[in-house]
Amino acid sequence: MMNTDAPDVTDSHVGGGRGISPTLDATLDLLSNRRRRYVLYYLREQGHSVTLEELAEQVASWERDNGDSPDEERVLADLYHSQIPRLADADAVTFDAQDGYVSLDDDDAPLVEYLDLAAREENVV
Repeated sequence: MMNTDAPDVTDSHVGGGRGISPTLDATLDLLSNRRRRYVLYYLREQGHSVTLEELAEQVASWERDNGDSPDEERVLADLYHSQIPRLADADAVTFDAQDGYVSLDDDDAPLVEYLDLAAREENVV
């Protein structure tokens, strides 16, 4: 189950006291970053653990396809220091920093449903 105590998840809810799910808020927050979505797309597509270097290579490739010109080393650093820890804190991925492997952890809705929707919209997978 996704950790709803992930960073940047607010306790205030749009629409007052309508009871919007903290899990939905956490999911949308995670998916709000394109690089994190790319990480999740690739991990889901592979279905097994991948190296951080392999992940950075694929993410950089998708970013180039979108007209960006990312430096693969910078992508690797951002994944290692920012995006992967953020996903791990939310229990969406498992990261073995010692061996450098990342795997998808959360196969639970709503993450999967919104990830599928985002992938179709971005024509990535």
